[in-house]
Amino acid sequence: MSSVAPTAAALPVEALGAVALSNAIRDAVALGEERLVLMLRFSALPRARRFGTRAELLREAWEPLNSTARIRGFKLPGGDLVAIGLPNASDALEHQKKILFSMLEPDEAEKAVHMLRLPQQAAAVMAAVEDSLGMVAAMQAMTLEEPEERAVDTAALASAERGLMTADLSIFFRRKKVCWLEPGGQNTKMLWEDRRTELAEICERLLPGSDISLTPAFAHRLLKSIDRRQLSDIARPEELRDMRELALPLRVESLFSTEFLRLDAIMPQSQRHKLIIGLDAEDVLADPELFLLARNFVQARGYRLMLEAASPFAATVVSGQRAGFNFLRLKWSEDFPAAEGVATAELRKKLSLNAEQVVLAGADRPAAIAWGWEAGIRLFQGRLIESQRPAS
Repeated sequence: MSSVAPTAAALPVEALGAVALSNAIRDAVALGEERLVLMLRFSALPRARRFGTRAELLREAWEPLNSTARIRGFKLPGGDLVAIGLPNASDALEHQKKILFSMLEPDEAEKAVHMLRLPQQAAAVMAAVEDSLGMVAAMQAMTLEEPEERAVDTAALASAERGLMTADLSIFFRRKKVCWLEPGGQNTKMLWEDRRTELAEICERLLPGSDISLTPAFAHRLLKSIDRRQLSDIARPEELRDMRELALPLRVESLFSTEFLRLDAIMPQSQRHKLIIGLDAEDVLADPELFLLARNFVQARGYRLMLEAASPFAATVVSGQRAGFNFLRLKWSEDFPAAEGVATAELRKKLSLNAEQVVLAGADRPAAIAWGWEAGIRLFQGRLIESQRPAS
């Protein structure tokens, strides 16, 4: 149930700078190339500083960076400015940083002017991109004159949350096998069941006619409610008694919920390794400190963790946080780099995971399985896998 990044074609013109910057970050991380990043975040300044003469002077002071061949500039929605330079452009970027600091009050400069490095601090740069795209979404939601669907209001969400506690969620579950699959289809073996809900179907049932994407905070609350309900279902005696190995995607916050703590209290120590907790890469990056607390807690209790990433590049962004994950789950798409290419070889080196630790989901076509085999992956999930008969 992780969110999907919008394509350039789906975004308004003012968001194209954010898309271009995210692509530049992805490329730098994938290839392990060092880059310096200077950020001037108008969004972090007091409202009075974002407009008028002072703001114009700041933009004029930034202009020299746009005429330097070693530096590439980006303008994000909301007006934030970002420059990415080669290591040999460090003097120019440092000089520009000093100029910007001199034009702002010390406390304002600390909040608005940042010098970062790629690939080490890619998560911090991506956070700024996500903030700017979130601003675009909010602006779109406010300017829609006659939307086909309405945003969710507080009363509707509260009603949906109550409905979740009594609704039969089993009809929304998608249970898929994760299997070991050797090239040629030999030695197929089911390892665990992947269980996740379809958010779109739940929203259609509980919030008919509403567009949950227009109100991200409500979507987050609804996802947490779904987590709590699923955890409550697993805690039933009949579920625990017959429990097989199971992968369940959860939000990081849900690992501190009453429902998870109750499940942990009644699940025998010998059973805990059967529950594989999937954490989305975006959720991990949103609050690294909370993730570390959650990771240490579930590790100590004997559960296994799986990092869920929309692409190999997304997985490398959180590589610094990845210690403690037993598995990596990738969702295959035709946009993946060639399996035998240099980029994939670099990704495999960075991720440092064995064949039995990477799950390729979305294996709905032979091309996906072929890519996985070429990339050294042996764990698959998808429609083609469902038709496989485990070896006797």
